[in-house]
Amino acid sequence: MYITANIPDIVLVDRSVLRAIIVDITIPHDDNLVKAEKEKLDYTVNFDSPIYVCPDEDSQGYVDASQVQVKRHNETATIMTGVIKFLKGFEKDTMIEFIAEKDTGGSYEMVVSHEICDVCGELQNPESAYAGYLPYFGFPDLCPFEPNNYIIKDLVADSQDVPLNSAMAGRYQVTLNMYKNTDGQCLDDKIFIACLKLDFLVEAI
Repeated sequence: MYITANIPDIVLVDRSVLRAIIVDITIPHDDNLVKAEKEKLDYTVNFDSPIYVCPDEDSQGYVDASQVQVKRHNETATIMTGVIKFLKGFEKDTMIEFIAEKDTGGSYEMVVSHEICDVCGELQNPESAYAGYLPYFGFPDLCPFEPNNYIIKDLVADSQDVPLNSAMAGRYQVTLNMYKNTDGQCLDDKIFIACLKLDFLVEAI
């Protein structure tokens, strides 16, 4: 038996008895699904700032992001480019904490947080879900790494993991805290190293 599809109908051809049966298929129409897919086309994610260093003394002595900038790429997209200077080396026993907050008009409301206990392991794993985010903060694809200047070249914000709809529209701030954590387990016994920040927008096209 052979099945030939001709949407919205399916034709079943049974050669043993030389007959054809036409089956009418009614495809369900989900208005909410259609609306969600349409909104994805109406919204985008863009950088609202370059990487910037937290004002505390430890952070200022660890990294210099003054040469990183955000430029308009086209009518709907921005890119981040420039040079970030790590003034101290990134050690293997460093862990990272990500915190994303939404600007609610004068204050920030946390929407997600996550810890990466083995940063070097993630950077060196091509299948890591986190390695793709670290370049936004100027991290090279090697770990540990020495104090040096690292180039950020035409980096575009990735909207893959951000729901694009009217409810998500707004300004967000992402904070990246780095800690020394010798046990690699993200436990409380950790020492603050530095902090970086980045702002982005979910906005209508």
